[in-house]
Amino acid sequence: MTADNPTRTPPSPLRRARLTFFLVAVVVPIVVSAIGVVVLLAWLPSMPDQVAIHWGVDGADGFGPASTYVWILLGVGLVFPLLMAIITLAAVGAQWGGAARLMGALAAGMAAFATVLSLGSLAMQRHLAAGADVPGIGLVLAGSFAALAAVGAVAWAVQPQVRPESGPTLEPRQAVRIAEGERVVWLATTSMPRAAVSALLLLLFALVALAAFMLGTGVQGGWVVAVVVVVVAFAMVATTAFRVRVTPEGFAARALIGWPRITIPLDEVESARAVDVSPFGEFGGWGWRIGLDGRTGIVTRRGSAIEVERRGRPPFLVTIDGAEEAAALLQTFVDRARPHGAPRTDQGKATS
Repeated sequence: MTADNPTRTPPSPLRRARLTFFLVAVVVPIVVSAIGVVVLLAWLPSMPDQVAIHWGVDGADGFGPASTYVWILLGVGLVFPLLMAIITLAAVGAQWGGAARLMGALAAGMAAFATVLSLGSLAMQRHLAAGADVPGIGLVLAGSFAALAAVGAVAWAVQPQVRPESGPTLEPRQAVRIAEGERVVWLATTSMPRAAVSALLLLLFALVALAAFMLGTGVQGGWVVAVVVVVVAFAMVATTAFRVRVTPEGFAARALIGWPRITIPLDEVESARAVDVSPFGEFGGWGWRIGLDGRTGIVTRRGSAIEVERRGRPPFLVTIDGAEEAAALLQTFVDRARPHGAPRTDQGKATS
């Protein structure tokens, strides 16, 4: 395997996983939503002009045409799952794993959730007398989440368990030599791609606009959206860019704002290497992640990463340009600090 061929999942299991994913993430939402829409359309002629479409802590507080539930069902139960499926297939590629399986289960579960929520909300209002109080939506919500959990669990179970192979080891492009008494330090910054940062900024601006509107007009829940804005803004600043250091004292990485951060002293480093990483296939996304194989790390993009094998703890990695040189330098420091003749414990790692 080489870095130019990042395929991580064997062809046969990959085809089976993709086919099952398509069935649960695309076919199931289409079929479930179609059934729900047919039932809703059959109910519309017998419904009043205005029905409850929103509930607050004191009961129903928003009303609109019954056809609103058709659009809710199509948006949440069909469009959203299909977008999840498309994004997953595009992001995962051939690096199939548990994250893709989870997205397929969520897509199927969301279709069931939206269908039960729409049908249940409208069903309890079908035979109400004019001016009667609309019942609470608690039972409908409970049933909707139960449907999401049940269908999602089945969709998870029917998909095959496929784990991507670990990425290939990348060889340094030049040898690392350190003269006696010379101090060498490697510094670099890693950050998410501009497209990803731009998408996050658009999301943040949308949340800011929503919070401003809700707070300005007195809509209930505005303060909740404002808190979400603060949390999202902090998460963006804390996880989109990191500073990485390799020194004779060991390895360190920290966010540009100073936190989160990690320091691995040299005496805790067993070995270091550079690997090719697929964020979605191996870690289920981007940011400070935990992989299915127990590895943890800072994953900001696809490509090369420095992986630090730690004594008694799972490996830690950071995706960054120049990972080959950083890993070679850190390994040089480890070899120099190791007693002469002491064996290395990473000799079984595959290289390519």
